[in-house]
Amino acid sequence: MKVKFSKKTTELLKKAVSKRPKIKLTIGIFKDGETIYKLFDTNGEIPYVSHKYETGSIGKVFTTSLLAKYVEEGKMDLNDSVAKYMPELDERKYYPTLKRLATHTAGYPLRYPMSRGEMFTVVFKQLTAQPIKAEIYLQSDYEKLIRLTKEANLQDKDYKWAYSNFGMGLLGYAISCAAGKNYWDLMSDYMRDDLGLKNSVMGTNMPGILPGYDAKNRNVGNWSLGKEDYITPAGNITSNAEDMLEFAKLNIEENPSHLKLCHTLYDLKSKHSNMGLGWWIDYKNPNIYYHGGNTDGFASMLAFDKKKRVAVTILTNTRFYLEREKLFMEILAGL
Repeated sequence: MKVKFSKKTTELLKKAVSKRPKIKLTIGIFKDGETIYKLFDTNGEIPYVSHKYETGSIGKVFTTSLLAKYVEEGKMDLNDSVAKYMPELDERKYYPTLKRLATHTAGYPLRYPMSRGEMFTVVFKQLTAQPIKAEIYLQSDYEKLIRLTKEANLQDKDYKWAYSNFGMGLLGYAISCAAGKNYWDLMSDYMRDDLGLKNSVMGTNMPGILPGYDAKNRNVGNWSLGKEDYITPAGNITSNAEDMLEFAKLNIEENPSHLKLCHTLYDLKSKHSNMGLGWWIDYKNPNIYYHGGNTDGFASMLAFDKKKRVAVTILTNTRFYLEREKLFMEILAGL
């Protein structure tokens, strides 16, 4: 398969890699049953070598896919309260449903309350353009997860769409409770046994993973979230372009069959997008499903068009947020 990028795509790529001396940018494309991979550094395209990257929030669609498996097996129900699966919560009190957690309509914020010391550290680093490591504003244990869940005073309603790492962490914990297994190990088994992904692991302790670079080209290394960090279901997977495209192909084919449950469109009347379970669904073309991921030194994107049966993944070891959004849509439109 040969892929010729449009003039606009070429311009976006050139802009993306320029002035980023340490960048490794991988693009994977699936079309007509074939895959192609391209690798770029600051000077342009170079011979392809497979690299491993932090995928950030793409991990959320793995969490919701695991949820779909348990729903299909009758072990969970999307309309159940999360309290049904968490022995620490009182089922007589309202807590969000699994569907609301999976579609970011539960009412939780992006990040949950930090101590004054944590907040001061984050603000200071932002003002001084210093790297903000994940553990400062995401890392926490399950005791804090339970406490914050109990303290939230939410109503039984669909809240306005608000992207929430905390909500996804809560959903992951509920799934692990239903399975009777630590989320980290549960997801590791799911990726290997159900999805057949050979190069995807929880965490960043993987040989060959690239170091990440921030907007000022400073080496920020890799995130260090561990098994007991409740936020891991929101995004803590290391992978490569080969596995990302394989996951996209599984979704296009809806095999395993439970992946189909993730593709139901929920009209959130949001300015952002509609949603499936975890997946964003394009307003203009509801056949396009996508999700991005950002960490301190990485940016990623995975998207597929179910009707055209094509997919794109973009993985890079540098902060690449705005360019990534434009680039993946331009590539997808040209397939």
